[in-house]
This record gives sequence, structure tokens and C-alpha cells, in this order.
Amino acid sequence: MHKLGTFVVFTCSICIAVPSLISSCGSNDGDLPLSSVLDSEASSQEANRLLSEARVYESKGKINKAIDVYRDVSKKYPRTNAAAEARYTEGNLLDQQGDLLKAFDAYQDLIINHPNSEHYAQALKRQKSVALAAATGVIKNNFLGMKTKISPQKTTQMLANVRDNAPQAPSASEAQYNIGRIWQNDGNAQKAIAAYLRISADYPNSSYAPEAQYQRGQILILKAERGNQNRAHLNQARDIFQDLIERYPSHERASDARKSIAKLANQDIQRSYDTAEFYRKKGNNESAIFYYKEVVQSSKSGALNDQAKQRISELAR
Repeated sequence: MHKLGTFVVFTCSICIAVPSLISSCGSNDGDLPLSSVLDSEASSQEANRLLSEARVYESKGKINKAIDVYRDVSKKYPRTNAAAEARYTEGNLLDQQGDLLKAFDAYQDLIINHPNSEHYAQALKRQKSVALAAATGVIKNNFLGMKTKISPQKTTQMLANVRDNAPQAPSASEAQYNIGRIWQNDGNAQKAIAAYLRISADYPNSSYAPEAQYQRGQILILKAERGNQNRAHLNQARDIFQDLIERYPSHERASDARKSIAKLANQDIQRSYDTAEFYRKKGNNESAIFYYKEVVQSSKSGALNDQAKQRISELAR
């Protein structure tokens, strides 16, 4: 700032505060630096050059070399239009070769980073097919056609990607159901139950919801049978089956749920009778009579009902 008489003159060092008054001090808002524009154009040109190079390799049957160059395009110039085309073609070639895990990853990159690509829908479709193939346990995983067993962790992550990439599509509930099946087949009851429960919470109207709920009940029964006959597990299974019947009364699993509830009731009666017999043999008649009465109250008729009544009569003398 310099004083000239009574006037104050500001230098251009503060003109950025009043750009409308002194336009010569800088560029307008929103303008891109010329260097950035040139860099972008150069990147696009180089990406297109590599894309053309990869296509030449592909046309000559040099597939592995083509795949390498397509991958370079998407890695070196991910923000260019050529990157989406390169990523999809890379995935498609890997798919054709049978290298399904690498193909899945290429499709995943396109889905995440290039959602506006014309190949987006096809990538989703092929990715789902690969993940469901992996869910069967064994898939071809290289160009020699050799089969590889995929770990539960890897497969469930692939299915989770399919679910999350299109959470409102029917494929989401299908993927989630298969996550539950994988953990169930692997013997991980906790993760299987959690996966099935998510279907009931997030996809209650899907065709997989009744089956997922039925499997939750069956897992809890199996846990009780292999453990210590945990009554909490059995009661929870009964509640799950009852809820299934109420939610999906016309589904075939509703009929299976009714049978499971009846079976649990019969097991309860047998358990009460066995407990009564235990106390009777120990000479604890009072406790024995209590459990015999429980059998009578829980069963309308049948052999155990008749035997329990007879025991009560004998012990009450």
C-alpha cells in the first residue's frame, strides 16, 4: 500500500479479494489450468493407443499379451474412456480362458469404477455366474481347465460383492442365500445363521426367505442334538418355525415347519418321560410323578400317555 497525498492505492497483492473490480489479477473461477487439460488429452491419446495395440494382439491370437496390455490401460489411465472398454475386454478374455477368479476381479473393477459403461449390465451378469459357480465348491480356474476348490472366505466375499453391487436386484437375495449355504456346508453354524437371518431382515419377500428361515431352525435343532440338548436352542427353533408358518403359510416349507414343531413336541414328551423314569428308579417318587403328569398334559393320547398314567397310579398308592 502506498500513500499519495490523501489517497490510498492498493497493490495487486490483495486484488483477489475484489476480482470483479480488478479482473486482470487472476483467472476466473472454474477455469482449469491449461496444463491439466493437456495432460488429460495426452492420457486419453495414450490410453487409446494402448487399447488399439491390445486389439491387434487379440486379433493375432496373442491373447495373453492382449490381456496384459488391456490391464495396463485400466491401471495406467483409469480415468479415461478407454479404461472401461479395456477392463471389460480383459475380463471377457479371462472368462473365455477359464481363469474365472481373475475375470471376476476385472468385472468388479469395471462395476465399481465405470458404472456408466455400456458393458456394466453384462459384467454384473457374468460376475454373478462366476460367483455362483464358485459357490458349488469347485470351478475351472485357469486356461488348462484345471479345477480349483475355492475357500469359503473367498467365495462368500465374491457373493457379497454380487449382493452389494446390485442390492435391489433378485441376484442380491440369491447371493446372500448362497453365503448361508456355504457356511452351513462348512459347519460354521454361527455364520450360517447370521447369513440366513439377513435374508429375513433385508429380503423378506424374496423366494429364498422361507428356505433361509427353515434352515435357521434346522441348524439350531442340530446344535442341540450334537450338544447338550440346549432347551434355548430348541425353543428358538420352535419360534422360528412358527414364524415361518405365519409369514409364508402357503409355502412348502410351512408344511415342513409344522412337522418339525410336532417332532419337537414329541421329543419334549419323551424327554419328560425319561426324566420321570430316572427319578422313579432313584426312589424320588414326588419328582417322578411331576414329570409323568407333564407327559399326560402334553400328550392327548398314545403309548407314553398311557404308561405315564399307569406310573402315576402305581406311585400314588
